[in-house]
Order: sequence, then C-alpha cells, then structure tokens
Amino acid sequence: MNKQQISKLNMYLAVQKTLQANQKSIDGFARLKTEVSHFNDYIGQINQINSDLSTGTKGITNGNTELEKNMVEAVCKLSRAALVWAKDEKNSTLIKLFDVSKSDFIRLPDADCYAKANAVMSEIEANGKKLAVVNIKDAAITATRNLVNAYQASLGSTQSAVKNNKSLNAETKNLFASANASLNNIIDLVINALDDTTFSNALMATKVINDAAVRSTGITIAVVDTENSEPVKTAWAYVEGSDKKDDADQDGLCELYKMRAGNYTIRIEAEGYKSTKLNATVEQGKITALETELAKA
Repeated sequence: MNKQQISKLNMYLAVQKTLQANQKSIDGFARLKTEVSHFNDYIGQINQINSDLSTGTKGITNGNTELEKNMVEAVCKLSRAALVWAKDEKNSTLIKLFDVSKSDFIRLPDADCYAKANAVMSEIEANGKKLAVVNIKDAAITATRNLVNAYQASLGSTQSAVKNNKSLNAETKNLFASANASLNNIIDLVINALDDTTFSNALMATKVINDAAVRSTGITIAVVDTENSEPVKTAWAYVEGSDKKDDADQDGLCELYKMRAGNYTIRIEAEGYKSTKLNATVEQGKITALETELAKA
C-alpha cells in the first residue's frame, strides 16, 4: 500500500477503537450494528492484504536475490579465467564477452541479468575443452550452469508475485472505497439517528484528528520502464531546490507529500537509467498524480 493508504488505514483503526468503546450504544441500534460489522469486515480485509503485500513475496524475493548473488559470483569467476584464454586467442568478441564484473550483472533487470549470464556460459560451454588450458574444469562449468538455470527458473515466480501484487493493490483500492462509504454511513447514523452526544462527539473528534494525515498536499509519480512499462522499483524522485525526496516503492511509485501549493521541478533518477525532469503544479489540499518513463542509460 502507498503512504496515503496507510495513513487512511491508521485513521480507520483509530475509529474502530472509538466504536469498540461505544459498543453498548451500537448493540442497541440494529442498523448501526450492521454497518459497523461491514466496516470492521472491510478493515480486516485491508489488513490482510497489507500483510500479503508486505510479506507474501518476501521469501520469493530473498530467494531470487540469493540465487542471483551466487550465480553472478560463479559466472564472474569462470569469465575471469576464460578472459585470459580469449586474450591468448586474440578473439576480440570473446574478450568483450568475458570482460565482466559483478556490477555489470547486478545493475541489470532480472531478465537481462539472466541473458548476460547465459551468453557467457554458452560460450564457455562451447569452448569447454579448450578452456582446460586455463584450469577451467568441466565440474565448475556444470555447477555454474546449474546456478544459471536455477536463477532463470526463479524469475517466473518473481514475475508472478509482482503480477499478484498488482491484483492485490487493485483489490485494496476497492476495499478502501467500500470502507470509506461504510464509515460515512456510520457517521450519519450516529449523528442523525442515535441519541448519544458523547459518542457522536468522540467519533467525529477521532476521525478529524486522525484524518489530518490523509488530507495532504503533494505529488505522486509512477515511474515505469520505457521499453516494457514495468515499474522502476529502484527510482527516486526529489524536488529541485529543496531536500524533499522519496524512493519508489515496489510499484515504482514515488510520493512527495506535505508540499506547499505552487510550481515545482521534479527530478527522477534510477541506477542504470537516464534521469528525467517533470514540471508539476501542486494545488492546496490535492494530490497531483503523475506518471513518467525512464529509458535505459
């Protein structure tokens, strides 16, 4: 969930506590009791999705990262030895291919990282017998190929997790809309139909105080890759002339809140991409939603 949704969820949770403190008044009003039950159900579903979003792909992501680390280390170790042979052979194509370091792989998107590792390994496998001269053994080639294949297999799980997160985010948006409508019904019932001034005042005070973080002024920027429209999760955005900055979340969304109304220049950067600038006008009390694309450097 984005920061604004989390702020709104915190407001809902604060309201829940006020409702729980006035359970006797609620139990005596059937229509209000039903609406509070709906509201609590929506909050429960939002909490569950929030948990799924934050931890559901953790194991997959961590496993993918560990596989990438092991694969890159093994491929780089073989390529360093293979580079010596390529130089002896004066093969400029293979010299360029084998002249790699860890940073050449790590800065790439997952699919490109695999493609680069696979290209290196394909040439090493094709020249396996010749590479014995630089002490590259068949067992090392096989072990490294297994790591490359395992990393490739992990990409499907990671992509499925990303797709699942997108679906969960869409569901969350709908649940927030339902929870908000339900809360408005509760407020109407408590203020206009329930003769309990203390409850009414407490409910409104809780909502107003905790709603302050939701009512904000600022900018959200969805950052996507120019080539494939996938979120650039490593992006960051900052307001030129200020210290206001935000790193993108798992959906490539940068959020800049608590800004004064006015015109701003926003710079967006990400490692391995060309930076870009956006001109944005911020209106008081509104969140300006923008989208931008980043091209590979």
